[in-house]
Amino acid sequence: MTKQYRLTRTLILGLTLSLFLAGCSSITVNYDYDTTTNFAQYRTYKWAPDPSSPTMAQNANQASQRSGLLSNRIKIAVDNVLATKGLTLSDGDTDLMVVFHVGTQEKIQVTDWGYRYSDYYWGYGGRQMDVYQYQEGQMIIDLVEENGHNLVWRGTGKGVVDQSTRSPEEMQARINDVVAQILANYPPPLP
Repeated sequence: MTKQYRLTRTLILGLTLSLFLAGCSSITVNYDYDTTTNFAQYRTYKWAPDPSSPTMAQNANQASQRSGLLSNRIKIAVDNVLATKGLTLSDGDTDLMVVFHVGTQEKIQVTDWGYRYSDYYWGYGGRQMDVYQYQEGQMIIDLVEENGHNLVWRGTGKGVVDQSTRSPEEMQARINDVVAQILANYPPPLP
């Protein structure tokens, strides 16, 4: 094995591993905003009243989405990110209200690999398919003008929900990461 071959193989393995690890926790992020808004004018925000209650949930999925623990973790993460962007949390009159929404949806991914020709030759031909069932989670963070109730900025994040058991600290770290990715594009770039 030549030195060049080992170096190339090591680089390829390193890149593959880094892409795999990045893919495990990746989410798809989008954002939209009112292009006529001057975001530099916003200095303060408060949380919109939370109308949902875990006791009003009709099933386990709704109860997990309306968890007070989850709401608190999201609020902590949003507060931390908005503070780095120059916004201050306030109880009185504010420039913005923050609203968030979370939800999950069962998804199925089917990969059709086509016919297996080696089996077909021996008389056992058929299609090879892989079916992967997973839960996709979505988080939406809205920034709304308090005085006019106009939505001025919306960020969304979607990704596969990790079903593994996590400690409260690990859950907070994951939520911090997701919120940071969603709010990375606030404020939007100046025209």
